[in-house]
Amino acid sequence: MNSSSRGVFYFGHAESLVPVLAVLGLFHDRQPLRADTFDDPSLAEARKFRTSAFVPFSANVAFVLHDCAAGPGPTTTRNRRPNVLNGGGDSFLGNVSAAERYFVQLLLNERPVKFPLLCGRSICAYSELRDYYSSYIDYCHFQQECEIPMEA
Repeated sequence: MNSSSRGVFYFGHAESLVPVLAVLGLFHDRQPLRADTFDDPSLAEARKFRTSAFVPFSANVAFVLHDCAAGPGPTTTRNRRPNVLNGGGDSFLGNVSAAERYFVQLLLNERPVKFPLLCGRSICAYSELRDYYSSYIDYCHFQQECEIPMEA
């Protein structure tokens, strides 16, 4: 992504979202998913892992990067970007380190969702996320795995 980009988008199917959500630790039940849990309707209804609920038709996941050191825009209130960490005030100054500058917000189907394995909020420091999920990030060869071979 270059400095003029406003977003990077990748598209897939619901079946490709479920593993991503599992890695994030979302909708994890204490009891493993087994066929005998469906004998009792109350157990089946109480499960967190219900793909029909969290991966419906047109499901989507978004990781929104917030640059919290960008500072407020021009002096007019209309053009100021609210700061997501302090409730929208202008008191957050741009004099912060890179580790404190970037935050990532997790949205599932356009709704904020907490990172359960990390900070317990829907907005976490990018540096924490990067460190925590480094084994997935550093060893995923996206270009190689998703390359479409050109026919000669």
